[in-house]
Amino acid sequence: MKKGTATRPFNSSALAIAGLLVLALQACNYRIAFASPLKKKQTTEQRELVFFTDAFAGRLDSAKLAGRPVFIDFYTSWCGPCKIMDRDVFTDPTLAAYLNENFVNLKVNAEVGEGVALAGKFEIMGYPTLVFIDASGKEQKRLLGMAKAARLQQLGEKVHKSK
Repeated sequence: MKKGTATRPFNSSALAIAGLLVLALQACNYRIAFASPLKKKQTTEQRELVFFTDAFAGRLDSAKLAGRPVFIDFYTSWCGPCKIMDRDVFTDPTLAAYLNENFVNLKVNAEVGEGVALAGKFEIMGYPTLVFIDASGKEQKRLLGMAKAARLQQLGEKVHKSK
């Protein structure tokens, strides 16, 4: 050892505490993100479908005024395929851009509030049920169950062309 230099013994207790902290954070589902705060975020409209969840009648009136058809996603809170659609399909940038530009998009929980009556009106039998209606409220197309983004966009294009 050189004269005038001191070495520190390895501190295993500090390492153990750091390891426990990492495990505790992971167990609590904490996520540490390493991203620049200066990086520009994408807007929601560019990368995922924008849904309205307020009164159906008001949104139908908005659709009439805008001359746009309506896309409705009937879902429930316990529906696994509905959650997959939210995560994998409604975040597709191409589908989101198309539906956001050409439709009024509604998300309706079929077991809560006004959603119960709407599910009855549209005779919803399973979830997710994806319904396209014209601005007057007349059903144009329906899809029961999961769908890929491309299939959903195809149906939207057919409805949009027929308006």
